[in-house]
Amino acid sequence: MKKITLSLLLLFIVQSYSQNQLLSRIDEIYNGGTFVNSTGFNYEYDANGNLTTETIYFWDTNAWVAFGKTFYTYNANNKATEEIFQSFNIVNSMFENSERIIYTYNANGDVENIEDFIWGTGVWEPEARTNLIYTSGLLTSGVTEDFVGGVWVNSFRSTVTYNPNNTIAQIVDEEWNTSSNVWELDEREIFTYDANDNISLVETETRNGSVWEDDYTISYVLDGNGNRISETETYNGGTSETTTYTYDTSALMSNFANPFADYNGLQYLLEDFPYVNKILTITSGSTIRSTFDYNNVLSINDVPIVKQINVSVFPNPSQDYITVKSSETITNVEIYSALGKEVMSTTLKNINISELSSGIYLMNISLNSGNKVVRKLVKK
Repeated sequence: MKKITLSLLLLFIVQSYSQNQLLSRIDEIYNGGTFVNSTGFNYEYDANGNLTTETIYFWDTNAWVAFGKTFYTYNANNKATEEIFQSFNIVNSMFENSERIIYTYNANGDVENIEDFIWGTGVWEPEARTNLIYTSGLLTSGVTEDFVGGVWVNSFRSTVTYNPNNTIAQIVDEEWNTSSNVWELDEREIFTYDANDNISLVETETRNGSVWEDDYTISYVLDGNGNRISETETYNGGTSETTTYTYDTSALMSNFANPFADYNGLQYLLEDFPYVNKILTITSGSTIRSTFDYNNVLSINDVPIVKQINVSVFPNPSQDYITVKSSETITNVEIYSALGKEVMSTTLKNINISELSSGIYLMNISLNSGNKVVRKLVKK
C-alpha cells in the first residue's frame, strides 16, 4: 500500500512539474476589425527547465506552416553552449541546417567568445565572431569580426561604462571603416534608472559628424510587483508605439519553465527581466497581440502542400538593401523579428533594411494570387 501511495505521489509531482511550463505562443495581427493568426511558437524544455527547442510557424489561410526550429545545448551550469537554427524546406518537408552559434565561457562562467556560422555545402562555415572583455567581473567591451574572403576583418566594437553602483551608464558602439582602417563612432545607448535601480529609460543616439543626434528612446513602466506593464518606443520624428503587458499576478514566472530565461548571461544586459508574474499577453500598439499558453502546444497535423512559387530575396545576408523577386506580382512584404514582432511592412520590391538590428528575420510575402510565401532574411 505504501508503494502504491508513493508511486502515485511521484506521478503527481512529475505531472505537476510538466504542467509548469510555458508551452506555446500565438501572435496575431489586427486586420479588418479583428485579430487573425500570424506567427506561432512551440517550446520544449529539458529536466532542468532549460529551453531546448523553439519551433516557429506561420499561419497560412487555415493551418500552421512550419518555418524553422532552434535547438539549444547546455553545459553542466545550465548555460547555453550552442544554438542551431534549421529552416523548413517546404519542397522536401524537412528541416535543414541554416545557422549556428557557439558560446564559450571563462572560468567565472561569463561568455567570452561568440562564434557565428552559416551552413554551406555540407559544412558549417564561419561568418562572424565576438570576443568579450571583463574587468572586475563586469563586461566592459566587445569586438566583432566578420569572416571575409578567408580572413577575419574588424566589424563592430562596443564599450560599456558603469555607474558607481555597477549599473550600466552607457554603451558606445563603433563601426570599422575598411577604407581608412580606423574605428568610427556609430551609436550610443544612455541608461536612466528609477529609485529601485530598474531601467526606466534608454536613449539611443547616432553619430553625425562630430555630434550625437537623438534617434529614439525606450521607456518602461513597472507595476508594484516589478512587472513591466508598458514599453514605449519614441522616435526622433515624434512617432511612438506603446506595448502593454498583462499578467496573472497570483503566479510567479519563476515557477514555470519559460523561453525568456537568460540562457547565456547576456539576454538582459540592455533591459531588465520584465516578467515577475506569469505573463499572459503582450499587445504592441493596436496591431499585434501575443498570447501565451501554459496548457497546450499548437496543434500541427500535416504540413499543407503549397504550390512551389519562385520567390527570391537577394542579397541574403544583407546589410542595407534587399530585392524581392517573384514570378507573381508582389502586393506586400512584412518583416518580423525572431520574436514574431512586425518590424516593417512595405509594398516596395527594393527594401532598405539598414535600420534593422543584426539577426534573423522572417519575411511574409503576399502575392496577387492570394498566396503567401515565407522567406528567411539574415541582417548582417
